[in-house]
Amino acid sequence: MSDIVKQTTDVHFIVAIHALNTSDSAPLVAIATKNTDATTKSNIYDDLESLSADYAENTGVYAQAAAMFDVNGFNGPVEVIAYPNVDSNTPSGVKSQGTTTGGTVTATATATPGIVVGITQHLFDGFKYLVLDGATETEIEALSDFLYDNQRIMLVTQPNSVTALQTLATHVAGVQTVKNQLGNTAAIVETATDRYPAAQAVAYAAANLPVDFQHIGNLSQFEPDANLTTDDYDTIAGLNATLVVNKAGDYMLLNGKALAGNYIDQFVHTQLVIDTLQTNLQKYLNRKNFPIYNDATIKEMTQTINAVSTSLLQMGVLYTAIAVNSVPRANVLNSDVVARKYNGFSLSAQIADDIDTINAKLDLTL
Repeated sequence: MSDIVKQTTDVHFIVAIHALNTSDSAPLVAIATKNTDATTKSNIYDDLESLSADYAENTGVYAQAAAMFDVNGFNGPVEVIAYPNVDSNTPSGVKSQGTTTGGTVTATATATPGIVVGITQHLFDGFKYLVLDGATETEIEALSDFLYDNQRIMLVTQPNSVTALQTLATHVAGVQTVKNQLGNTAAIVETATDRYPAAQAVAYAAANLPVDFQHIGNLSQFEPDANLTTDDYDTIAGLNATLVVNKAGDYMLLNGKALAGNYIDQFVHTQLVIDTLQTNLQKYLNRKNFPIYNDATIKEMTQTINAVSTSLLQMGVLYTAIAVNSVPRANVLNSDVVARKYNGFSLSAQIADDIDTINAKLDLTL
């Protein structure tokens, strides 16, 4: 089981799912690549020119970033996270035993993959989608598990064969089974080594929220894969993965699902709602020198939540407004007041859905 990363905030949510930082300077998407040493390095780039100073044009990072910036409407920023090229060993089960001459200490070393170490340090940078450059299957699986445990960031992989997809899908199916958690590992199969539909899809999705991956199409590197057959299409769809196909003359993705079976946009939009609420309530607390524990403060926080609700409704992320229930000051436990905690909010809303499939009845008479 991966470690859960704690976030520095005074606003906390217990999230129940049925059936981000929001700063303008936050990166929309990120690319993870292996560093040349055991350290983590991260930079945010607004254009290809600045990125090329760190990643040459013959690198996978540059190629994917170029594909992203080739998407109409996507202007960045892109974050590139170079993760350690070695695992990090953390001691566990430490035991000491005294002896006549001193003592001995024993411990078990637990190895954390470098890719997990690197992303851990940037888990709350604000990007919604993550693609990978040259990661191994073992690294992808470890990162997938870590992000799933933390329920953050949609990982969009690009397997280069049906066999590679089957390996990843089998792993995900064995791990992403927790009730009330959404799968957040997706796969776009592409056998060509010089096309990056995953990078383009995440760039378009991030720049055009809300969007269903299945409705993304006609991007510059979207092209049906000549090496994949219709039987492969069925296999890929059966594993909840996707690929570029010809839909009525438009080159689009076959579906918009994560490997766990839920829709990609469901995870992203759920996280967006949580992040936006958390960010706005935290900013409310930041602005107050002394938010008095009374009904007036509770009312102001409720108004903050309602403003978030309105903005998310207008964006199209929510189907219904957030219903806010709050406990008045008179009904708050004295122990909560002494601890300076307010546990009185209960929020509910429905994430918006879209239409992927149309079924109609057609009666023809001769």
